[in-house]
Amino acid sequence: MSILKNYNGFILDLDGVIYLGNQLVPHSKKCVERINRLGIKYVFVTNDCRLSALQYSQKLRNFGIPCTKEQIITPLSVLLRQLTNKSSRKTPGVLAFTSKKVRRGLKSNKNIKILDPEKDYKSTQIVLVAGSQDFNYMDLMYACLAIQNGATFYTTSKDYTFPSNYGYLIPGTGAIVAAIEKATGANAINLGKPSKAIFDIAVKFLDLKRSKVLMIGDNIQTDIYGSKLSRIDSALVLTGKNRIKDLKKVKFKPKFILKNLKEVFDSKNC
Repeated sequence: MSILKNYNGFILDLDGVIYLGNQLVPHSKKCVERINRLGIKYVFVTNDCRLSALQYSQKLRNFGIPCTKEQIITPLSVLLRQLTNKSSRKTPGVLAFTSKKVRRGLKSNKNIKILDPEKDYKSTQIVLVAGSQDFNYMDLMYACLAIQNGATFYTTSKDYTFPSNYGYLIPGTGAIVAAIEKATGANAINLGKPSKAIFDIAVKFLDLKRSKVLMIGDNIQTDIYGSKLSRIDSALVLTGKNRIKDLKKVKFKPKFILKNLKEVFDSKNC
């Protein structure tokens, strides 16, 4: 079964598929360049919210990969869409435990009000945890206090780890979320993969039938499982987090297993 003959659009993960840290994954650049030349639609979906959509698109262009900011979808895209669609006229107050770059971007959004943890935890409506490498004990404390005071707990990812150029997995947002959940008893609402909402945004952007869309990712629990929940075919690429042996631990399977993105153009990869 040929991938190119059966799909008109791709949803691509970033970490472990396109790059690892600041290094391109072999064959990823040529793959995206080729599908771009062929006029095939594609969009990048990542749970990593350390950068904004604009910054991710700039990072990819710096690698020489064609990408606009509209082709980047993060869990923050899901949250902002939900808040925009809400009928309430009141702007929600948010404790945002994110990177400084993302926090600055959120401050400029008229649909939310970014609060100060120490001063405003009692009046917080939303606690958002999203890829913060500066998260510390005081952040943990104020997040827990706000949630115990009635704030809704959102996260952009429940991934405990993610691939890196160190050669090992490193702690992800899910590790922080687990600490807050343990301390409060609350269950965070996951805005990122494998939630159906983020895949719905990607499919809508591609403007294709789900049967004509293929998700390519390296993470079985987010990329592959999320595709199954969203009724989208998937391909597990073995350049990032998971390996073939990991599939023995789950009941759901990808339609394709790829050694790397070069095999997207190989008709023998079924």
